[in-house]
Amino acid sequence: MAPIGRNLLQALTDYHRRTIHVPRVRRVAQALAPLITEAGGAHSLLDVGCGDGTIAATVGRTVGAERVVGLDVALRDQVAIDAYAYDGGLLPFDDDSFDVVLLADVLHHATDPLALMRECLRVATVGVALKDHLAFGPLSARLLTLMDHVGNAAAGVAVRGRYFALDEWFALVRRAGGRLTVMRWPLQIHDLPWRLVTRSELQFAALIEHAEGAPTDFRAPDPDEEL
Repeated sequence: MAPIGRNLLQALTDYHRRTIHVPRVRRVAQALAPLITEAGGAHSLLDVGCGDGTIAATVGRTVGAERVVGLDVALRDQVAIDAYAYDGGLLPFDDDSFDVVLLADVLHHATDPLALMRECLRVATVGVALKDHLAFGPLSARLLTLMDHVGNAAAGVAVRGRYFALDEWFALVRRAGGRLTVMRWPLQIHDLPWRLVTRSELQFAALIEHAEGAPTDFRAPDPDEEL
């Protein structure tokens, strides 16, 4: 690549990190940490699909976790936590190895989202702290796909273009042996002007606990318009 091309690419990467990545990390962590605290806290966290590890590191500091570990199918050279490569299948840990598993914008990238959710619940004693997207129709699904391509281009993450509606989320969690007990929606992740496109209504955070021990009085948001 010519020097001018390298300089332009670096400038765009720096701009994306400053205006999109850093605010996103802060707000995702601010959304997930209270879910964990409300569930009784966590001494250990596993971040599946940890990326650069900054979300898990921030959540860990906030909740006082003594052990924070990450896994990723495309492990980066520099990660803010202890992290290991894995193949995207079975998690390389025994049952109940961690208090809470983090899934931050990861499940919609998974080859088998149901199998991954089952694995996350298997290794978690408390449950899964989830940040992901809601799709309300074809237009929002196309918008989310575009957002994913832009946001994941530099890291080379596969974009599958598969996003779940609310009833599909409930079905997936139930089939995995969990129950969605707390949900934060809509969720502001990006600053203006990006928020005009990325839409807080398409973002949510949730706590998923084991079905046998979870409360039954959760009420889901009921959006009355298709986005």
